[in-house]
Amino acid sequence: MKFGGICIETNNAPRLAEFYKTVFQEEPIVEGSHYGFGSIAVYDPGGVTVAKDKNIWLQCFAEDLDAEYERLLWDIPEIEIISPPERRPWGAYSFWFADPDGNKIAVAQK
Repeated sequence: MKFGGICIETNNAPRLAEFYKTVFQEEPIVEGSHYGFGSIAVYDPGGVTVAKDKNIWLQCFAEDLDAEYERLLWDIPEIEIISPPERRPWGAYSFWFADPDGNKIAVAQK
C-alpha cells in the first residue's frame, strides 16, 4: 500500500480553498466543489458538519521557516497561530497554525 493524499471535507470549500491557495501559493485544480492542491484536496460533499476537535495534522516543510512564517502573517492577517517558530524538544524548528475550519498545520524547517 502507498499513501496517496488527504481530502479535507468542509462545509465551505471555496473559503478553505482560498486559504490553502494563499498558504501553498498555488492555484487549485477545480472540479465542482472539489479543489485539488497536489496530494491535498478540499471538498464539500454537502451536508458536512465541521467537527470542532481535530485529530489530524498536516505536515509541511519550508527552506526558510522564518520567511514563510512572516509571509503567512502578512498574506493572511487573520491566521490562527498555534505556536510561533521555535526549536522543539525533539530538535525540529517549526511553527504551527490552523486553517479556518480548525485543521492544524505544522511547518518545519527543511
